[in-house]
Amino acid sequence: MKHTSISLVGVFDSGLGGLSVVRALKMALPHTSFVYFGDTGRFPYGTKSTATVRRYSMENTSFLLSKGAEVIVVGCNTATSVALDTLCKKFPLPIFGVIEPAAKKAASLTKNGRIGVIGTIRTIKSQSYNKAIERLLPEACVFSTAAPLLVSLIEDGSPSHTITRDIVREYLRPLKMQKIDTLLLGCTHYSLLRNLIQEEIGDAVSIIDPADSIAEALCETLSFSQKDNPKYQFFASDDPTRFKKVGELFLGMKMEAISIGGVL
Repeated sequence: MKHTSISLVGVFDSGLGGLSVVRALKMALPHTSFVYFGDTGRFPYGTKSTATVRRYSMENTSFLLSKGAEVIVVGCNTATSVALDTLCKKFPLPIFGVIEPAAKKAASLTKNGRIGVIGTIRTIKSQSYNKAIERLLPEACVFSTAAPLLVSLIEDGSPSHTITRDIVREYLRPLKMQKIDTLLLGCTHYSLLRNLIQEEIGDAVSIIDPADSIAEALCETLSFSQKDNPKYQFFASDDPTRFKKVGELFLGMKMEAISIGGVL
């Protein structure tokens, strides 16, 4: 049964990457309002302990609920991989992570069963994508590699810098050697590098963006009220000026004033 009349979706991430999720959700749900929290003051999550990421995720969810969110999207692969189950047990509302929908898409698209995953150190160590894909497609061969430098380069506003291309090429080298035909971007930040990654991995490889997959999952699972004037609220735990500048690249639109928010 679908949950009905949802009018405000809450999304959180360790920084700016989750704005790529908001962008995909806005396209799929143009009449829905969103509240976003980027935990820029405690970024990055990918190098933090599991216990710390779980605590941050619970605090972020509580903050979004205080703003009226009726459904929570964990727009962070690291938080999804280690904290989603905890959030679902603690909070009595629909909570979505980015891993399961993207894994489902990858399993349905691959032709040779050889799937690559790139992500943060914490996401790759958790093997969340490997496990999710293998549950759906037991015969799959999943090859994963950590790409920790990409997040900082993107957050610093350098997605098109020459050094970024060199680093992407180096991270993708072992996956190319495995003859993968599908590559899953296991970090929402990587959406901003999708074209560059496609160029380096080759046109024969299908790329799965978790932002697109989570938008499809929400539309399939939930029902949304139709509002003529949807509102978008953005909060950051630190440096709203920088958040706005780089965030507009992720969101693909001008952002209004960014408010400081966070732990209640």
